[in-house]
Amino acid sequence: MKKNIALITGATSGIGYEIAKLLAAKKYDLCLVSRKQDTLEVTKAALEKEFGVDVVLYAADLSTNGAAKRVYDMVQEKGYTIEILVNNAGFGAEGLHTEIPVEKVHSMIGLNITALTELSHYIGGAMKTQKHGYILNVASTAAYQPLPYMAAYAASKSYVLNFSEALAKELEDFGVVVTALSPGMTATKFFTEMGVGENTDGIFDKRRRMSAEDVAEIGVDALFRKKLSVISGYKNKCLAWGSKIVPRAVVAAITKRMMRQ
Repeated sequence: MKKNIALITGATSGIGYEIAKLLAAKKYDLCLVSRKQDTLEVTKAALEKEFGVDVVLYAADLSTNGAAKRVYDMVQEKGYTIEILVNNAGFGAEGLHTEIPVEKVHSMIGLNITALTELSHYIGGAMKTQKHGYILNVASTAAYQPLPYMAAYAASKSYVLNFSEALAKELEDFGVVVTALSPGMTATKFFTEMGVGENTDGIFDKRRRMSAEDVAEIGVDALFRKKLSVISGYKNKCLAWGSKIVPRAVVAAITKRMMRQ
């Protein structure tokens, strides 16, 4: 039975890839889950060459029904003991909620919420039995306030934040650590995949974005320090904390204005 394995979703680019590098540097073998087999293979080759760890791949669209269970079944069949679970896979949709195709919203909820919840259930349950383990769930600073024109995305990340903090308290007596990482805007493919482009002005301005490497370091450090949650970057922390003080109607009006810039 292979032990000391970190299972990471959305691990072929961005924050997920940087987390994979950090854990590989700590000599964790990796189980990487992503949609595309070809990009998984490239990632595997790079990580094995640089860090000398074993990398197992599983290609799956986690937004589809039953995908998380199939990942867990694979883990069971291989006899792997998962020491770390990183639920990083996710995507956003921007625009009027009523104009975003409902199929896209459904897929986003399936990936951002359902897959994360199910993997936390299955693998978190195994960690509870083995009396140790770490779960890092990637939320967002969007979790801290209503976000017009990204309404469903922000709501999905609010779910991740609250779910993770509650799960952390449920599992702490069993030796399992759960941490929620809330990045602000980060230099990843997120914005291109959302359709707003890489060189957007206004709220999505490229100059506002932290590096994925810095965000990953903050998340992994918080996980091993057993923190309940962490926000990446001082400015992002100030914005999140400020949203708790200002009346919600005012926050919603401000975020609407910012999103329309």
